[in-house]
Amino acid sequence: MSKIANMLNMVTLLEDGKVHSLLEISQKLEVSTRMIRCYKQELEQAGIYIKTIKGLHGGYALDGALNHIDVGLTENELTILNLVQEENALKENFLYKKEYISIIEKINGNYGKNKKKQDLKGLQQIMSIHPNLESLYKEMRNAITSQNKVWIQYYSVHSHITERVIHPAELFDYCKESYVAAFCEKRNEIRLFKLANILDYKILQENYLEKIPLKKDK
Repeated sequence: MSKIANMLNMVTLLEDGKVHSLLEISQKLEVSTRMIRCYKQELEQAGIYIKTIKGLHGGYALDGALNHIDVGLTENELTILNLVQEENALKENFLYKKEYISIIEKINGNYGKNKKKQDLKGLQQIMSIHPNLESLYKEMRNAITSQNKVWIQYYSVHSHITERVIHPAELFDYCKESYVAAFCEKRNEIRLFKLANILDYKILQENYLEKIPLKKDK
């Protein structure tokens, strides 16, 4: 069984609210306890939090207080999950078809709500620090949604002022500054661009064909 299927099965198993020992989970998924610990770590990186209960009757349980906050997925990762659904969950012989589709529907619903909250929070933060960046933030978000290339005039300490064409993939905040993660055609790699350092920009009519994978496969 694939790694993704095992992780989904682990979540399904823990949804009953009970505490399950590592040995029990490993036996049901037919993998080692070491792999169960790896699944836990990767699920938590994706925003699905699992409590560790210590003691004689300890084990793992879903953390209900945290798991309704944010699924923690980027739009690119969500697209991949939906593609997996098309490939696996629609097959009649898929054992957890009903549960899998239910999980995907919940993730899609929560992603939409969290994206609106994230955009509003980011926009409010930008306006409080750099009021003139409101329009840039909105247009960059639209470019990400429509997968339009963007021409920018960018200032950096090392390169000074340069012109670049980027494929914007994700907006995020760090240390009270806002950035866009994008593929840079000039450098032929993914770069982070501080919005405050974008001196000028233009949304191009040309689209980039594929969404940018922000995480490399191991």
